[in-house]
Amino acid sequence: MLSLQNLSVRAGTKLLFQKVNLNIHPGKKVGLIGQNGAGKTTLFKAILGEVPIDEGEVSIPSNWLIGSVEQEVSQQNLNALDYVCFGDTKYAESHALIAASEKSQDHETLVQAYDLLDKIDGFSVPNNARQLLYGLGFESSDFEKKLSEFSGGWQVRLKLARALMQRSDLLLLDEPTNHLDIEAVAWLIQWLKSYRGAVLIISHDRDFLDQVAQGIAHIVHQKITFYSGNFASFECQRNEQLMQQQALHEKQKQQMQHLKGFIERFKAKASKAKQAQSRVKALERMEDVAAVQASNPFTFQFSPPLHQPDPVLILKEVDFSYHDHTILTSVNLTLRAGDRIGLVGGNGSGKSTLIKLLVGELAPKNGQVQISRGIKFGYFAQHQLESLMYEKSPLQHLLSLSEPPSDQEARNFLGRFGFSNEQCLDSIQHFSGGEKARLALALIVYQKPNLIILDEPTNHLDMDTRDALDLALQEFDGALIIVTHDKHLLASIADQYWWVHNSDVSCFMGDLDAYLQVRLKKLKEQASEAIPSKERQTKKQARQASAQQRKQMEARLKPINQAIKKVERELEALQSEQRNHHRMMEDASLYEAKNKAVLAKCLKEQAVCEQKIELYEMEWLELQEALEAERKV
Repeated sequence: MLSLQNLSVRAGTKLLFQKVNLNIHPGKKVGLIGQNGAGKTTLFKAILGEVPIDEGEVSIPSNWLIGSVEQEVSQQNLNALDYVCFGDTKYAESHALIAASEKSQDHETLVQAYDLLDKIDGFSVPNNARQLLYGLGFESSDFEKKLSEFSGGWQVRLKLARALMQRSDLLLLDEPTNHLDIEAVAWLIQWLKSYRGAVLIISHDRDFLDQVAQGIAHIVHQKITFYSGNFASFECQRNEQLMQQQALHEKQKQQMQHLKGFIERFKAKASKAKQAQSRVKALERMEDVAAVQASNPFTFQFSPPLHQPDPVLILKEVDFSYHDHTILTSVNLTLRAGDRIGLVGGNGSGKSTLIKLLVGELAPKNGQVQISRGIKFGYFAQHQLESLMYEKSPLQHLLSLSEPPSDQEARNFLGRFGFSNEQCLDSIQHFSGGEKARLALALIVYQKPNLIILDEPTNHLDMDTRDALDLALQEFDGALIIVTHDKHLLASIADQYWWVHNSDVSCFMGDLDAYLQVRLKKLKEQASEAIPSKERQTKKQARQASAQQRKQMEARLKPINQAIKKVERELEALQSEQRNHHRMMEDASLYEAKNKAVLAKCLKEQAVCEQKIELYEMEWLELQEALEAERKV
């Protein structure tokens, strides 16, 4: 096992760890958590022998291989598939020996090299690498591209795939979900669950840790405390500890009361639709760990919008393309006041492009983007940190806004985002990514938007800041669109989902789990295509043996599936009718005195339509539950 014994480590003069002890047993998957700057990455470097140890030791079995993601891509001329394959060092050695033997025409060595490749099952390595790449969002056309042709974010994925190919006994992963979309994160979870070695994972993603971790190592006050179970279990244990402490301040008690009141209020208001159930569950979970939430050093909230135009914005027949590459075609969308939209779809599907069209950074090739008068955007771009002025301080950033606060008001406001008086005056040039992200969020919050659009806001945020953002967004009354790979945040915030795929944007009829099931099924289908025909033939008998059983199940499921399709057709027709009512109500002439009867009729029909939609949605949910129950028989 990996054993840290009385370990003390410094970063310069700063003490990060003092006499810490931690054991990672073979096959155990442990999440490493703590605030930014607590020393998580430094601990990885200490395990790898890359930083000096002040005291104690790191004990690792001599036969263990440690896998990790390399910092730099040194072989830019390799193609993607070879780069990932060569993450398997034994395969890389065999491959190099084969190449050298062929070049020197040393037939005896060549035979030995192929024997070695067969012994390590090296012939299956390229196929495994293809499946990894498919799972992480690559297409078959990417396999032969040189590494230098990929952007920084895609190179991060390639480095992760290479690390996963290593024949390791211990895998060290530092924020592996950053730069992944939510579909790739779901696939990575499945891969790590099947991985047989030990894993130590740095992550701020609750759902990811819930799904993967069997233990949590929590860094606080230069110590590491180990908790058995996943992240939800850790929170409950931590909550119990805090509740038992008599040192709970009055402020924390008030925060807990506020939090519980907020949870009850919003649970009562939550929609009955399937899409909102994950939000209700997230609120219930918050209530279970109220002491943990209330001990968060960061607390902020968005001001209630002064007014909320309805509709907020409308897209009519919008087309967009880069050169000859079509991104979006004939997109029609309406965002209404109070809508909470989760924007989903694979990397490269057009999510960021759609957002840039909404905020005016891009113009459509055809069609219209209509923004209602009085809309005030709060926009966090995927590369928001690059727009900050690195030579200026947080205070200067706030005072440079069009309607700046007083100096003291600005300091008080920044304090709620964790900036001390000294930090308020320091240039942000040497701030961490998390500190810069907190400043970017603070600037958005201060400007009191009525439409918030967030494109991957959590990449640099630690768990405390994510929790504060989660609570603030829960209480926000305006319209909201969010893109994030953080499933916990997305499920707790969004009430409905817009799916960007095949150059289209459509409403997904289901919750986030249902969407991910659809996407994972597609990824598995792609990956199965990478299996050679010989291997597929060996599985033929197993498929034939289960064919009869599948036919029997299909016969049982057929009437339920037919009923679901019928309900979905009815819902589609009613939603189309509802959109027509909304278009009529957006016409100012409808409210003139001469059209009073027409308006009354429109309102009545719209109300009836809403009732029917709700009834059909409930019927759809019941049929889905019946379908799931029948599949388990």
